Amino acid sequence: MPKPDYAVGQSWTYRTRPGEEASRVAIRHIDHEPEDGEVFHVSILDVKLRNHRVPGGMQGAMNHAAVSRATLDASLLALAGEADADESWRDGYGVWRQAYDNGDAGIFDIPVNEILGYIEMVVAASGEAR
Repeated sequence: MPKPDYAVGQSWTYRTRPGEEASRVAIRHIDHEPEDGEVFHVSILDVKLRNHRVPGGMQGAMNHAAVSRATLDASLLALAGEADADESWRDGYGVWRQAYDNGDAGIFDIPVNEILGYIEMVVAASGEAR
């Protein structure tokens, strides 16, 4: 089976968590890194991400995640058209880029639905530490 041609501006359906079937992955940017190869910068939209730091305790999107091709291959199901033109991913990208260049950040190589669960776990743990 040929590998899909992932491109900036695409919106994809993926293997979502229960109750998030309308969620989509938007490909925002692609970097080529010596250590990690292709790094895809995505937004995960229309989710119910538990986050005690936001009003109402629920976040509707993960604006930036740096992921591998393996993550996309394991998660994405079908091209769903063009992504929105929202630029809010750029803030997260800037933070990631600086941390990555300093050796303090990496990329996800787990499926998208597992990334969301991991982020919820990290956010919840950071609330308990106070």
